[in-house]
Amino acid sequence: MIGCPADSAIRAAPVSGALDQYTMQLSTKKIVDAQLKEALISMTTLAYIEEHALLTQDQLQDAKKSLQALFLRTSGEETMLRKLIAILKTTKTINQAFSNISKILAGISRSGETLQAKLDSLRAKLEQMQISAEENAKFVGPFSSFSTEFLAKIRELHIGMKEYIDVKEREAQCSNVYHIAHEARLRLRDRLSGSLGAQTHSEVEEKIKQEVFETFDYGESEKKYKSAKRDSRRVEVQINDTLGTLKEMCQMAMNPDMRERLSSESITSEPRYEDVYTLSRAALKSHPKLREVKENILDLFKLYQHSYGMFRLDFENLNRAIQPMMVDAVAYFKSKEEDEDIRVKRQKLQKIEALIPFVEDSAQALIDKETRAYAKFSKKFSEILSQKKMPWEYISGDLLRMKVMAEAELSARM
Repeated sequence: MIGCPADSAIRAAPVSGALDQYTMQLSTKKIVDAQLKEALISMTTLAYIEEHALLTQDQLQDAKKSLQALFLRTSGEETMLRKLIAILKTTKTINQAFSNISKILAGISRSGETLQAKLDSLRAKLEQMQISAEENAKFVGPFSSFSTEFLAKIRELHIGMKEYIDVKEREAQCSNVYHIAHEARLRLRDRLSGSLGAQTHSEVEEKIKQEVFETFDYGESEKKYKSAKRDSRRVEVQINDTLGTLKEMCQMAMNPDMRERLSSESITSEPRYEDVYTLSRAALKSHPKLREVKENILDLFKLYQHSYGMFRLDFENLNRAIQPMMVDAVAYFKSKEEDEDIRVKRQKLQKIEALIPFVEDSAQALIDKETRAYAKFSKKFSEILSQKKMPWEYISGDLLRMKVMAEAELSARM
């Protein structure tokens, strides 16, 4: 009866069913293996992240949804930390630098105090003397008005220099934050255009990617930087105007033979301030009684004559001290010590920097033909973890421990 069609059909049915069942089992096994392999990478990495508090709980929950979500979250956190560390270094160093620069203000303040004290001494002596109306009109009145305005200009300069330090500090901070944010955005864009970041597979992953990328929008930092530059320029112009006025007044307190030669335009215009030097010399000759305060007057003239030069030098020194920080902030900040807050964040960043290439390399092993079976993948995964001279080498011991824990949990679930 061999070869009977009916018999063949009867016997073929169970064989065909068995093949279908076997094919289904193989297909299911492949799906299970694929899920287990991805789960092993995710659980190993997440366990390390959780132990070292590298992500917040909300971020951790998002990262648990898939290997790609995990990659996106760690990439975002890496860029955020890098940006934050740079900003913290900038803020700390700028504060230190401007603390030292601010000592210039103390010199200007002392100049004002010295001038005030000498002017008070002169006025006290003049009050004890019986000054005639003519002496007051010819010397005391004009000299007192000139001195009062000169002192007011020094105080105006002091206020302007304080404001200048504030706005330059803000400009330096805004400049560095802007450049840090710009570089962070470019770095993140490059990271998310790679194999694990480019193609998102679910709404969750797309949402995370968009959220991570939008965090580094530097439009606001650019706006603040431009505003800070305008403020710096405005205050700088005000200071130069005040210094220009002080220079003009210093010239009027100087022997005419020693004054700067004026331009033809300046010669034709009337001076804004009294020629107190010529006026004082004439008054001392014409009114012998005033010679009692000659030394006081000469002391004040010495202050007037060199004030502009000293204040101009202070402003130039201030700008010279600021310039290296504004031109090459990266080199400037590299030479500065880091505080504890920055060190902690840098250690966290180093762990995340090691994890990202580890996740990328492990993900490549998922599609390797030689590691299709879970057992082979597990062995390959251990080899990846133990590789020498890799970015994650210094945390490989912890990762291997996490892998053992992850496999135990996966085994228990099965």
